Amino acid sequence: MIHPLENEKEILREVAAGSRLAYTILYRHYFLRLYRFVEFFCENHTDAEEVVQDCFLKIWERRRTVESIYSFERYIFRMAKNRLYDIIKQEARRRKTAAHASLNVHLEDELVEKQVVFNQYYELSQQAIAMLTPRKREIFLMSTQQGMSLDEIAAATALSRAAVKKHLYESIHFIKSHLKSNAGWFFILLLMGLLLPESFF
Repeated sequence: MIHPLENEKEILREVAAGSRLAYTILYRHYFLRLYRFVEFFCENHTDAEEVVQDCFLKIWERRRTVESIYSFERYIFRMAKNRLYDIIKQEARRRKTAAHASLNVHLEDELVEKQVVFNQYYELSQQAIAMLTPRKREIFLMSTQQGMSLDEIAAATALSRAAVKKHLYESIHFIKSHLKSNAGWFFILLLMGLLLPESFF
């Protein structure tokens, strides 16, 4: 979990009043962690950065309402999750159109409603994690489930920061490839609420 900003409520009040300095403080504090979360579900860095920038742009456009936000962390991660849902749904519609699928068939909706299918894809994600080497699995879980930074993981594992970063990158690449080849991007997104901790949202 991200450590909350000191005086975050005051910073949100300043953002609501139009302070670009306060907005920049929020941006710098949350950008990297939000990007790491979004990048896990995007096919490239450009798409991930676009999603994150879009979220922060909406924050500025809605700045007059941010003072009432109880938890900015949960708010912006939920915003990113919803944006990812929109992207995946758009891609699903595009593929259905390209394949001349029937407009009356809503396979995605049916799958979402069936808990047994949902559980199958959750198991698929767990299989991918289990296939990692013990060291890679340990580092991946430290990052995604415990919210530890690269420096914190390096200290806990007695590895260099560069080594931790390499292990984490390779783990994420492997899991994404495994899920994409077995489930497709729509179902990867369905796993978001199960694979990652609630604090991400």
